[in-house]
This record gives sequence, C-alpha cells and structure tokens, in this order.
Amino acid sequence: MTESGSAPGEQEVRRGDATPGALPTLINTTRYGFLVKWRKTIVDRMVAARSRRAKATLKRHTELWSLMTEAAAGTAVTGASYSDYLTLYEQVKSFKPKEILECGTGITTVVLAQALLENARETGGDPGRVTSMEDDQEWYDVAKTRLPEAVSSVVDLIHSPKVDGYYKCFRGVMYETVPDRPYDFVFSDGPDRHSPVNGDKLFNLDLINVVRRADRPVRAVVDNHYLTFYILQKVFGVSLARYSTSHKLMFVGPVTKDDVRFLKKESFIPDLRLFGTTELKLRMAREDWFGGP
Repeated sequence: MTESGSAPGEQEVRRGDATPGALPTLINTTRYGFLVKWRKTIVDRMVAARSRRAKATLKRHTELWSLMTEAAAGTAVTGASYSDYLTLYEQVKSFKPKEILECGTGITTVVLAQALLENARETGGDPGRVTSMEDDQEWYDVAKTRLPEAVSSVVDLIHSPKVDGYYKCFRGVMYETVPDRPYDFVFSDGPDRHSPVNGDKLFNLDLINVVRRADRPVRAVVDNHYLTFYILQKVFGVSLARYSTSHKLMFVGPVTKDDVRFLKKESFIPDLRLFGTTELKLRMAREDWFGGP
C-alpha cells in the first residue's frame, strides 16, 4: 500500500483498518514503565528515520519510482512503508527468486515485479512471476486497473476469499485458493487477520502452508503482524525467523519442509517438577530431533 492521498475529485479506496504498515506503530504503552516507553520512542525514531532514507533511495531509482507513483495515483490506501518497499526490492535483487507469492496486493506488487524484470535484464533468461493474492474484492478491482502495463507481464493477480485454517494447535487465516507453484520467495502482508467465522484476530497461515510443501529453499519477508511473528518463531525457530526492530519486519529462511517444527508431548519433559508448580512451556522441534515419528 502507498502513503499517498487521492487526487481531487477521485474516489478514495481504502483497505480495512487492520492493514499493517503505518508509522509509528500504534502500541499503547501507558501502563508500562519509563524504560519500556523510552525504548519504544527510540524504536519509533529508528523506524521513521529508516523510512525517510528509504524514500530518498527509492526516488533515485527513477524507473521504479515512476511505476510506484503510477500505481498509487488516485488512491488513498495505506499500508507498507517506504522502508518496506526498499527492503522487498533489495531482497529480490539480492536473492533472485523466480516464483514469488505475495499475500496482499499493493504497491509492493509493482516493487516485486520491477525487481524481477531488472534481474532478467541483468542476467538474461526468464524473469519469473509474482503471484499476488488479494481477499478484498473492491481493492482487487482497483489494483487490476492500477497495475502498470510495464510490469503486468510478470504479475498474476488472483482474488480469493479468506478462510480459517490450522497448523497443529495454531488457528490462522489463509487464502482459500492459492496456486500450487514452486515458490521460492514469499511476502506475507495478508489476508486481513480477522476470522471470517467469528472475527477473532488470528495469524497468517499461508507461509507455513507454502513451506510445508517446499523441497527447495524458501525465503520470506513478513509484515507487521506480531501474532504471526510469534508463531513463525515457534514453527521455524528464532534463527530462521528473525525479527528486525529497525525494519519492523520478520525475515524467514531459507527454509524447506524439513525445517517445520512439531509439537509433541516430549516437548514438555524439561518442565516437569517434583516439587512446586509445573509450568508447561510451548516448545516445538523438527521431527528428526524427536527421533522420528
């Protein structure tokens, strides 16, 4: 999503209030002590400064900036920050994926697609594809009309409703229909995390679903969903699901289906106490760490 406003006389199109990415983070710290408030202030300043630097860097990429401006014109959507745009651009330029799954269509779609095309120009060969999923019908219709022609050849925009899903004890939300493709890069910024069943705020499940089928390494960038961050660290471990305070993003990977962790009763053995209260902690480990099924 972009931070720009709508042009005079044009209809504003906004996604739901749950769309992440606005700066600074809207976390209530009134009940916390001085140290927590001070730390949050410093983090917000770091994030804002990074976003300003990212905007300046993006403007120097004149072709990319022009496409982003074209896609944003006339809308009032909010979401990804300039820092997010630059991060995604740099990730694709650096790791050169071929099959990108984007969960949540936006200006980020243009950024990912342009990076693929630039890679192809530099190295030759097939540029690859961005499969961009969107659950909001209104925004999907707008995004189709706003997608610049220059990148449309490598973008597959797909509308899919969201549904509840599960991984082990975790209940999440995911797209109902995601094409089965050999994804090697995922940007997770959707769907809206509220359950279509009862409105509960859940985590985004699609990345886990992709990795569970993946034979080749997958890298991912996950936007500002703290519940999703927590569960991804349980499923992949802290070393493979790394949260960056300055980016306000999580970087996952490289991971394959062999890196997905499970929850078994053996996980709780270290917590057992002969005396006092036994507090069971949620630990997960790869299947081979348990000695097999």
